[in-house]
Amino acid sequence: ERVAVSIVEAFGNDCGDESSNVPVRDLQDVLRLEYRSKLLNPKWINSMLTQGSGGAYEISQRMTALIGWGATTRNDVDDFIFDQAADRYAFDENVAEQLRTSNPEAFKNVIRRLLEAQGRGMWNADEEKLEKLRDLYSDVDDIVERVT
Repeated sequence: ERVAVSIVEAFGNDCGDESSNVPVRDLQDVLRLEYRSKLLNPKWINSMLTQGSGGAYEISQRMTALIGWGATTRNDVDDFIFDQAADRYAFDENVAEQLRTSNPEAFKNVIRRLLEAQGRGMWNADEEKLEKLRDLYSDVDDIVERVT
């Protein structure tokens, strides 16, 4: 059974005043906004990439949070979010190389989380994408484990 969840965002204003209108937003709307403004936003991605290892780590943590929200909301994360995350972080050779170079563990986690999403039924990825992800995971695992 699906449970509806709402988010109340309150940052400072006089929330004790009954006349103040604190917006209540549907969780899915908040998450879509978060993914579009951060995880899938090219400006945010570029900003993270310029920060080296720390930026790669932040990207990795956002992917972990994406899986967490997918589990919390009973797999109610849109496929396009996973598709675009895969396209931007794994299949964009420039971005993938920057992540792999600056923080191989973070890159490995991004790939692992995409594979996990498919394995847990959160994402309906096609077999071609999955094969590419498996190959990338194997390659970065070799880097992390220093296998030559």
